[in-house]
Amino acid sequence: MRNYLFIILVHIGLISFAQTTYKIPPQFVKRKGSQLVVGIKDSAVHLQGMSFTNWVHTNVELPVTHHNEEDFKRLAQSGMNVVRFYMNYLTFETDEKPYTYKKEGFDWIDKNIQWAKKHGVYLILNMHVPQGGFQSGCQGEALWNDRENQSRLKALYKVLANRYINEPTVLGYDLVNEPVVTQSIDQWKKLAQELTDEIRRVDRNHLIIAERLNAINCHWDNDENNNLFLINDENTLYTFHFYSPIEYTHQNASWTSFGDGGKYPDEHILQFPSDTKWYSCINSNPKIPAGNSSWKFYEGIKYTVNDTNIICSKPACLARNIGEGKAYYDDFIIKEYDETGKFIRDIYKVNITTRDGWWFWSANDKGSSNIASTGHDDDLSLELSQTDADANASSNTYRFKVTQGYSYSISGWMKGEQIPAGAECRYRLDFETSPSHGIVTHRDKEYLELEVNKFLAFGKKHNVPMYCGEFGVINNCFKDDKGGLNWVSDILDIFTKYNVHYTYHAYHEDAFGLYYGYNTPIDHNNGNMPLIKLFKTKLTGKP
Repeated sequence: MRNYLFIILVHIGLISFAQTTYKIPPQFVKRKGSQLVVGIKDSAVHLQGMSFTNWVHTNVELPVTHHNEEDFKRLAQSGMNVVRFYMNYLTFETDEKPYTYKKEGFDWIDKNIQWAKKHGVYLILNMHVPQGGFQSGCQGEALWNDRENQSRLKALYKVLANRYINEPTVLGYDLVNEPVVTQSIDQWKKLAQELTDEIRRVDRNHLIIAERLNAINCHWDNDENNNLFLINDENTLYTFHFYSPIEYTHQNASWTSFGDGGKYPDEHILQFPSDTKWYSCINSNPKIPAGNSSWKFYEGIKYTVNDTNIICSKPACLARNIGEGKAYYDDFIIKEYDETGKFIRDIYKVNITTRDGWWFWSANDKGSSNIASTGHDDDLSLELSQTDADANASSNTYRFKVTQGYSYSISGWMKGEQIPAGAECRYRLDFETSPSHGIVTHRDKEYLELEVNKFLAFGKKHNVPMYCGEFGVINNCFKDDKGGLNWVSDILDIFTKYNVHYTYHAYHEDAFGLYYGYNTPIDHNNGNMPLIKLFKTKLTGKP
């Protein structure tokens, strides 16, 4: 009777497994302090592997041509022991028939478990596209705005946990990929705990893998813990993704405006902390007059940096409340002066001919920035239009390090069309800080190590293991002496140095793939052969 009562209390949630003493069977990988261990003697496990994307972004329900058993064998022979297995909820259920699960979806997972087990590889089941939509690009608001989607996700995880409770090849459950909430980090904290509790109602054997918050309403700001937080569960692995510097690793990606991101390493390129954020700005530069105006050069004022919180600055084009008007910006100059006000140098002299590297921001998400077919000395310039709140376009491409006591100014050519009387259109310098007290460095291994350690600080603080679920560089970085192999090699060295568990993104796709192709059968002759060789050499010691 006592055992029956315990089962009932667990089922209705009055007792959670996280609050009870439970001995995890030795064949399952578990957390022990800051390590992962397995076996009767708690032997240390280091996870090093690859991500199987399974083409989740194109809603392929059964990605049977993404990989096969041979690919698990290849990974094992290359010294890898884990696959982060991306899942789309549509593999298991449809929106038309929620809570009705498809046998073929679970059969597909079962087949992968069999392949992985045969070759000594663990599977991390990662919900990459949950009910409500893919998160990373801010399309998945329905996960947060419709509570029913969260209920469906919890129910699906409970089914998965019940099905694989006794399967040690499944390493754990990576709850949601790169969550982007609509209001605050508390939304993700709440759902992550609810998902954990739902899994623990039936499964105490597997690791829970909790990701940091990716963004809030498409704003990628970090808190003092880099958006990581503890789950109320003793067997949790904490994860982050690493693509720094983003303008390098994602250069010329079709879905970004980064453009050419240079090479790695490069001692001539300054690198700024990944948590760099706005701190203050020059807001008293001359502005475009109301009405229509022709191209005119506007001389900016000098601003002296006397605040140690400021580490760098970048140009911005302000276009506040211009309604149906249009503001144009071209040919700007950023100058530097020493403590006495003596001119030192032109930091940048820029003729704007492309939107690459310019990031448009609007307080109410209205308005836009484009390259216009009019310019000061040519036929191109940056155009901002249709804003009815605070808005600007800024550029990390022209970010620069500041010196305390020095002064800076930005001047340039502007013109306006139908600018309202209350509008503010001007050049300005935005000054930035680093909440983590990061420093400006060069693009090299030291910079990468500093950035990785910002995430590892959470693990040290709470004595928990850390896992980099995604890292990698786009295939453009392996062309034209861009140094993609150098970047990957340095990251692998850093992960080894600090015992970071990791899975590379990704195995089979065109953008970041080890093997190329998308929605097509894998061709092992069509791959990034230098990168394949690098992994095998690093992980096995054999070329």
